[in-house]
Amino acid sequence: MAETHTPRRFALRTLCLAALPVVAVSIPVQQRLAARDGAAQVTAAPPAAAAPVLQPVAARTPAPPSTTTTTTLPPPPPEPAGNVAVRWAMLTMGTPYRYGGTTPAGFDCSGLTLWAWNLAGVQLPRTAAEQRSATRSISRGELQIGDLVFYYGTGHVGMYIGNDQIVHSPRTGKSVEVVPVVRGGMAPSSFGRVATK
Repeated sequence: MAETHTPRRFALRTLCLAALPVVAVSIPVQQRLAARDGAAQVTAAPPAAAAPVLQPVAARTPAPPSTTTTTTLPPPPPEPAGNVAVRWAMLTMGTPYRYGGTTPAGFDCSGLTLWAWNLAGVQLPRTAAEQRSATRSISRGELQIGDLVFYYGTGHVGMYIGNDQIVHSPRTGKSVEVVPVVRGGMAPSSFGRVATK
């Protein structure tokens, strides 16, 4: 029996056939070629890279000014001159006694005190008797480091180093040494404080 074409059925068929090329065109060429060649696997084209999304850059806030303050500490107080004189005298330990000596090559008693105090910035007279006259008289209980201790009137002098001891250059045949303020039969006659600036 002959197929009858109603206008409605014909229009529908024409519409379907007309749509086929649109479907075919929408399939990527690579997939159609792979299907034609019998390729087992179809690889899709990589998606187009998305354009980067630009974010607005935040305004950079300047760092706040430093609130740190520089504190300048005052210099430490100067070391007492008596301490300096004693330190110099102690460096001469073992130096031989030399009558009239005022250098590290050899000292007599007043030569040692003269030399040490000179390095501490204070000029003393040369002999023990002159040094006694140039110092202020003090008691044993007032002794401070650097004070002078006199023996046999003003026949001998040593320098107080603290802890009830003196450093001195005793006599010929001996060397600069540290001994107690009072030792054996040798007791101090007087004590003198050197005037410092």
